[in-house]
Amino acid sequence: MEEALDCGAHFESIAFTPDLESTERGLALKDALQRVPCRGAELNKQVMDHISDTESPQGIAAIVMRPHFALEDVFEREPQLLIIADGLQDPGNIGAIVRTGEAAGATGLVSTTGTVSPFNAKALRASMGSALRLPIAVSQSPEAIIRACSQSGVKILAASPAWPDSPSSRSINYTDADFRPGVALVVGSEGGGITSNQLFDAGQYVHIPMAPTVESLNVASSTAILLYEAARQRHFKFN
Repeated sequence: MEEALDCGAHFESIAFTPDLESTERGLALKDALQRVPCRGAELNKQVMDHISDTESPQGIAAIVMRPHFALEDVFEREPQLLIIADGLQDPGNIGAIVRTGEAAGATGLVSTTGTVSPFNAKALRASMGSALRLPIAVSQSPEAIIRACSQSGVKILAASPAWPDSPSSRSINYTDADFRPGVALVVGSEGGGITSNQLFDAGQYVHIPMAPTVESLNVASSTAILLYEAARQRHFKFN
């Protein structure tokens, strides 16, 4: 909730319980929210439990207007370091990727058609407010993404395992890839990998070396490794 306030999100309505006033942090949050021009209501715990989708509500819930970005808007920040989420189905994973993306200096995220929404309730919790700050375009076709990359001079890097019999057997170690120019990093689900043949074939394949007993990494973990390699190469200035 503090993140939504800090980034200037538009609140439609707020509901809270007396439990919000049980801590100094809650009191400060309630004071800040009282200055927000929107509808508000105090509820009892039973009603809050009913309307909340979490097992242990923290005494406050809100409806916030999510930001909307067109595909071309996500390409505006330069030099681009974009995440293309293709076929991901776990909202926790995509939420973690959004959060890591902001932390590592990514300039935006694009999800393909059929990918779970980064604004799913579970994904929002996992992103910890980053989804309200990182430019995100959802439900985009592979063809539109490839066209936008071409028009912006953005290189596509497709994350893939380096199995000897896979189409990506000619992939390179991620530390040998060049993340310094405009880059769009395509990541797929842990089980199915990148589902779009167009995206898979449009760029260079990169992989993360692993012990022979391990087949794959969680997509959020592998994306974090790749993004921080990009941050290292780009000399991204962390706080």
